Amino acid sequence: MTFLYKFLTAATVFLVLLAGITPLGATEKPHVVIVVGTLHYSPELTMPAFAKELDRLGFSTTIVMGEGDPEKKVKDVLPGIGALAKADVAIFFMRFLKLPDAQWQPIEDYLKSGKPVIGLRTANHSFKYTKEHPRFAWNDGFGRRALGTPYIVHQGGTTEIQTVPKYKSHPIMSHVAKTEWTSPGTLYLTRLEGGCIPLATGTGTGKPRLVEKQFGAIQVNEHEADIVAWAWQNEWGGRVFGTTLGHPGDFAEEAFTRMLVNSIYWAVDKPLPDAEEKIATWEIQRADKKKK
Repeated sequence: MTFLYKFLTAATVFLVLLAGITPLGATEKPHVVIVVGTLHYSPELTMPAFAKELDRLGFSTTIVMGEGDPEKKVKDVLPGIGALAKADVAIFFMRFLKLPDAQWQPIEDYLKSGKPVIGLRTANHSFKYTKEHPRFAWNDGFGRRALGTPYIVHQGGTTEIQTVPKYKSHPIMSHVAKTEWTSPGTLYLTRLEGGCIPLATGTGTGKPRLVEKQFGAIQVNEHEADIVAWAWQNEWGGRVFGTTLGHPGDFAEEAFTRMLVNSIYWAVDKPLPDAEEKIATWEIQRADKKKK
């Protein structure tokens, strides 16, 4: 079976023919379902490119993605989200969604199955329900419970990345040659749950300010350092790779794309690519922000 997804950027319509769902018992290829639920940071461009690389490496991929801006919709937000029922690992790149019940339930079912979860950039603030909504607690809870941190705030400018020497032997860091690089994206601050293993950190600058969240007040300083990539096991037993990286420019850096590829191998207990296996990178321009 083959799925055809249509999605819109600022002025261009893209048609992407994506690999279909194959019954899990009929193939040895792990099935990766990539859920794109935002246009922020242009995952509608980066995720199809990344899916193609996973296909090359021996995975089966399905991208769940609707038309237009999902953050502005309350119906038919994530058509095809039922694909999660046959996923071996899920990648979430979503932001501020208000899913209807029928499209929320496959996500909750997937989380509670204890299968692996990978969250990119804005995934820790995937939902924005009103206070009166029965899923209001998931606004912070998805990031905190599924990925290891709620959303706090982000800084400005670029982020200087360093890997964590103590955890360089973690499988996700396998054959990541660089120990320092610059991400073009801003630093996102975290509030990691216990048990998270820090794999990379970042430093960035921004305005000093007081941020008041549902879970408490946080004073943000002009210069901040925080963890930008981590491994964890969530409350349902699912392996987690969380990262606040995911700006389109991050996909031009092999250290990042290798970490992301490694995380999927690690999540499904598949032998990791060796050092000689080249991992693709891409020069992708951000489509949701006009150049000044």
